[in-house]
Formats: sequence, structure tokens, C-alpha cells
Amino acid sequence: MSDISATAYLSPSASSRLRLLAEAALEGGRLARDGIRRRKDDDLVAKAPRDYQTEMDVAVERAIVSRLARAFPDYAIQGEEQVGDRKAAGEAPIIVIDPIDGTTNYAWGIPHFGLTISIVELGKVVVGVVYDAMLDELFSAEAGLGAYLNGEQIRCVDNGDVPNTLIGAGLPIPGQVKSVDEETYFAALRRLMANTAGVRRLGSAALSIAYVACGRLDGFFEDGLSLHDYGASVLLVEEAGGITTSFAGGPVRSNGDILTANKAIHPWLLAGLR
Repeated sequence: MSDISATAYLSPSASSRLRLLAEAALEGGRLARDGIRRRKDDDLVAKAPRDYQTEMDVAVERAIVSRLARAFPDYAIQGEEQVGDRKAAGEAPIIVIDPIDGTTNYAWGIPHFGLTISIVELGKVVVGVVYDAMLDELFSAEAGLGAYLNGEQIRCVDNGDVPNTLIGAGLPIPGQVKSVDEETYFAALRRLMANTAGVRRLGSAALSIAYVACGRLDGFFEDGLSLHDYGASVLLVEEAGGITTSFAGGPVRSNGDILTANKAIHPWLLAGLR
């Protein structure tokens, strides 16, 4: 295990659990950063249509699992690439890992992707990190203790002035939208284009949601996400004073419909998806 210190990236009050997650994220992120390049077709594994895996997804997850499996011997592990997954007894906490969120960006050599790790206890994310290896930005949060970016506390910007909001959104692949009909989803996108300062499709849901937490985006929505994608980031938004719901306004559903925003603009975004 390499000697990596996360102290400079975290608040002074960070717990030992958060520090261990951060150190694993930094190690995995450096592997991913060193390996970024344009992949050719022969370099990619298609897990499903337009859902890619590179050799670095596996390598990064393996490095993270190796570190965390030893640090948390009694925890379950659930990685997106299923490298070293394991079950645990009873209601033990679960470590959830997405080694490269934004694999399409990564596979094409676009330097915007996130690495996410979270700890889930009794169905709720209680600790999480999101790491942008290319910008060396570590977002971190613990339930009830605030959200941070490289050790500085962050907050959502309560901007409800629609013409001056910048909103992130997923541009879905065929079949991705299941929580509303496709016309409703595309009408919501057109509504954004017609009324806001702009729409951004950044290619990493994890980073887009983290950007809501620190005010770089005022809101974000996408359908068909998994806990691997959004778990740590949604905790960031909650701890930064924002709100996350499903497209229907209640808890996020099994389809993974995420609508996250500052509290001032969330009702307006929600109205566009109903």
C-alpha cells in the first residue's frame, strides 16, 4: 500500500473513515490520470450498448478495493466493475465504488471524469468522496458535518433567478429514460434552453452533482443513474444545503431519476418534469 496522505484535501474535523476513503480515491485517481488517452474500438469492452469499460476502470477499482478491503475488513464492498465485491454479515456498512464515472469521456481522452466512493449504512449514504483527478479536486462529505472541496467548506448558491441559472442535464441514450416519457424529458431540456443561462452536459453525473454542491451549477437532472454514480454526490448536495428528489418530487426511485438543485430553483425544475 503506497503512502498517500489526504490531510491537505480534508477538513480538520474529518473522521478516520473519511480519511481512508480519500486516500483510496487519491491513489485510484492518480492511476486514472496517468492512463488517460484516446482508446480505439479494440481497447473497449461494451457492457451494454454505449456503456463502455476500459482496462483502467478495472485497474482503478482493483487498487481501491485492495486498500479498503484491508482498512474495513467487516464491511461489504460493491464496485461498479465488481472487482473484489464481497458480502458482509447482518447490517454491516457497504462500501460503494465507481472507479471512473464518465467512462465515455475517459475512453475518448476527454479529461473530465470522477471517481466516487461512499459508505452506506442502513440504506443511507453517510460518508462519501468524489475526486476529479485531472483538476486534483477532492469533494468530501459526512452526514451532519458539512461538505468540503479540498478542505474548504462549500455551499449551494440559492439562486432562483431562472434566466441567470446554469443547469446540468443528462442527454440520454436510447432507452435510458424510464421515469417519465421521453417527450416530457426532452420538453424539460427545451424549457431549460429557452429560459436559463445555459444547459451543460458534462459527461460525469458524479461531478455534475458535486458542482451543484459548490455552486458551479444551480441544478442537475438525469434518469437511469445508479447509487455508484450519485451516492457520494447527493450527500455532498444535502450537506451543502441543497435538495435531491426523484422527478416526481419524492425519494429517488429504483430507476435512478435524480433531480438535484439549490432549494430556490428546485421547484421550477421539478415543474418541468411533471
